[in-house]
Amino acid sequence: MANLNKKIHSKRGNIAIISVFIGLALFTVITTHYGTKTLSAVRAYVGAEGQWTKAQKEASSLLIQYSVKEQPEFYKQFRKELELHKAFKTTRQTLISANPDYDLAFRGFETADNIHPDDIDLLIWLAQFHEDISYLKQAFHIWKQGDKQIAKLDSLGRILHQTIREDRLDNNARNQFIQEISTIDTRLTNLESSFSATMADGARWIRTVLFWSIVTLGAIIFITGYFITRSYFRDINSLNKKLTKSEAKFRTVLQNSRDVIYQMDFESGAYQYMSPAVKHMLGYSPDHIVNKGPEFILDRIHPEDLKKLNKEIEEMKGKGVEDHFSRETEFRIKTKDGNYIWVNNQRSLVKDSDGNPTAIVGTVRDISDRKKHEVETQKSLEEKQTLLEEIHHRVKNNLAVVSSLLELQKNEASEEVTPILQDTQSRIHSIAMIHEKLYQTKTLSDIDIQEYIGDFANMIASSFGSDQKDITITQEVQSFSLDITKAVPVGLILNELLNNAYKHGFTDVKNGELHITLTKENGRATLRVADNGQGLPTDFSLEDQQSLGMTLIQTLTQQLEGELEILPDDEWTTFQITFPVN
Repeated sequence: MANLNKKIHSKRGNIAIISVFIGLALFTVITTHYGTKTLSAVRAYVGAEGQWTKAQKEASSLLIQYSVKEQPEFYKQFRKELELHKAFKTTRQTLISANPDYDLAFRGFETADNIHPDDIDLLIWLAQFHEDISYLKQAFHIWKQGDKQIAKLDSLGRILHQTIREDRLDNNARNQFIQEISTIDTRLTNLESSFSATMADGARWIRTVLFWSIVTLGAIIFITGYFITRSYFRDINSLNKKLTKSEAKFRTVLQNSRDVIYQMDFESGAYQYMSPAVKHMLGYSPDHIVNKGPEFILDRIHPEDLKKLNKEIEEMKGKGVEDHFSRETEFRIKTKDGNYIWVNNQRSLVKDSDGNPTAIVGTVRDISDRKKHEVETQKSLEEKQTLLEEIHHRVKNNLAVVSSLLELQKNEASEEVTPILQDTQSRIHSIAMIHEKLYQTKTLSDIDIQEYIGDFANMIASSFGSDQKDITITQEVQSFSLDITKAVPVGLILNELLNNAYKHGFTDVKNGELHITLTKENGRATLRVADNGQGLPTDFSLEDQQSLGMTLIQTLTQQLEGELEILPDDEWTTFQITFPVN
């Protein structure tokens, strides 16, 4: 391991050093390139100036010959030679303008015969810096002065041509024209020499600047590279120590983890890694399973679970793998000893920078003990379910027996006792119906209060119904579950309120209406029982009531942790109970 770390350190150090020297080399190449390009552009300008000078000398000579021989052919050739100067002038003007036309400049330089197209590109490129380089700025100024002298030569040629056409050229005039042409030619010669000297000075200055720039910046880069490399080595050493420590820590975790950790290539399905825990779980070494591949694992999966796994594998091969990718699955697998164990496989996708899946990383845990406990727990729950059903059924039957005994007792009781027994029967029916509803539910602890109130109201209506009275019960009950600790008090309260309405509210009333409302909002339920019977006495007060029914209502409301109140209304008598619910 130590040798491996040394090799890594050496390799990384070499890369750092090479990077520094590559930077130096690139800087040297770039500097040399632009230096050579600049000097080539200067050479191109000197060459172009030679073409310009040649054309100027030819033009001056032709104009002198024209003045002596007075033949129009010389004047035509003179005009033709000046075309180069006009093109160069147009080129200079557009290059130094705010918005230079490089196509126009290219065509202007192209009028010269011996300027290569590559040199023209260099001429145009260097002209972009005419304001930044003093030598170039001075050369362009000389060029401008030369154009002015060419303009004078052109004007002098036109005057000479007009004089000859009018036959006014005598010896004195001819000598004067020749003298003026020679004067302009001398000035142009001086300007041409000055232009060449200026460009030569600029070339020497550029060479000097480039040389010392390369030397200075190269030294700076070298020194900087040294310190960067030194710092880089320190960081690499520190990072390697951290990586070594982290690697040792994770290796310890992997070697001592009871869960199997694996990585699988997404495209080929081949295992890329398998942690040592697989030896303890299945009895096979990690290398053995990696070499055998996924088929080795699939051959050992329980036949009842294999179909589901094959379906998951097929779905992951298609498009939209994330929509079908199962991140957790459980199955049975055969160990080397021939026994099946239950395992839980949790996995996730590894993606590349473009978001495409490249691998599957997962953990496999032996859950045989958990499965065994789940079976035992399920069996115990089923037994308790059966027991609770039997309890509710027997409680309902026992309450029915008690109600039947009370019914028999009514036959022997006096008229004063009979209503009391009847009220007790109604209360017993209320509780028995709750146990009947609980027996019919899956949870055996909650009932649908809407269904319960509907059935109970119908039972009360049947008990008090007669041909002499027509009492209608309407309901607005919200459907929600209520556990037995709340359902029994609610049922008993509803029993008392409905019984009181029939006995006292409709004593002397043949037609009437009972309205039951139960709603739930913000964790509180509201029960209202309203009748449009003869109403309560004017001096009625809840605090002064001593009857068993009203005492039960108040006691049961307290048991519900609720509030009881009578809502004021001229036509309806409304009892309202509000209480908290889950």
